[in-house]
Amino acid sequence: MNYLIFKYDEMDGSSISNVSTDILTVEIDGEPWFVASDVCNLLGLTNPTESLSSLDEDEKLTSVILRAGQNRRVNLISESGLYSLVFKSRKPFAKKFCKWITKVVIPSIRKNGRYGIDRDEVPNFVIRYNDNWDRVDKGYFSVINELFVRLYGRFHHVGYEIPNKAFDGREIRPDVSVGKCFSAYLKLYHPELTGKHKPYKHKFPSGIELDARQYENSLLPIFIQYVDEEWIPNQAERYFKARDTKALDYLPKLLESRKKPA
Repeated sequence: MNYLIFKYDEMDGSSISNVSTDILTVEIDGEPWFVASDVCNLLGLTNPTESLSSLDEDEKLTSVILRAGQNRRVNLISESGLYSLVFKSRKPFAKKFCKWITKVVIPSIRKNGRYGIDRDEVPNFVIRYNDNWDRVDKGYFSVINELFVRLYGRFHHVGYEIPNKAFDGREIRPDVSVGKCFSAYLKLYHPELTGKHKPYKHKFPSGIELDARQYENSLLPIFIQYVDEEWIPNQAERYFKARDTKALDYLPKLLESRKKPA
């Protein structure tokens, strides 16, 4: 089961209230389904039960999905069911919302039949690891070298492959997030160690080379602790939710695997 989150932003016509909400879609047998509560809340349908009762049986179903890190039973509606609810709404932006669904959401979901993510592409994360592992000086470590084992490898072990690009076309580079957050973590908790790094030339698939940090090996235990006890438990869900929600199916397994004794 694949998930994809779209954010809808629209002025509601009152010049006072701005409508902004996440619409969670679920792929079932190749077709998009929408979380009914998301749609009803956006459209101002205050009685979801009554709204759903008006739909045909093949336009609605109940399923358990992963949301906010927990398995939740939710009502889902099909594409045709969504259009039926749009017609019931009195919100001035309802027609614009319907057009947004047909012109943005549905084409993105059906692109290549893969929810907009090509999972056959070699991830840039892997390419950059292969191109940069030997650019780090002896006695130093880089964020991407460590994450290749501590994030990519662990995800692979539980059945998830970090794709090359997110559903919005951005390259997925978790090492950038971890690198920035680790730097801030050092400043906050270990300010005396913040200078124990130097740059190396990090090569990208495009051929561009930019400076990236390599840290002294003496900081490796702190980095491992940060990844295991801070970034994965507290940052990973937010990071992947904005890029590939399929990862959210596997993140609990990743967290569970960390608890098992070696």
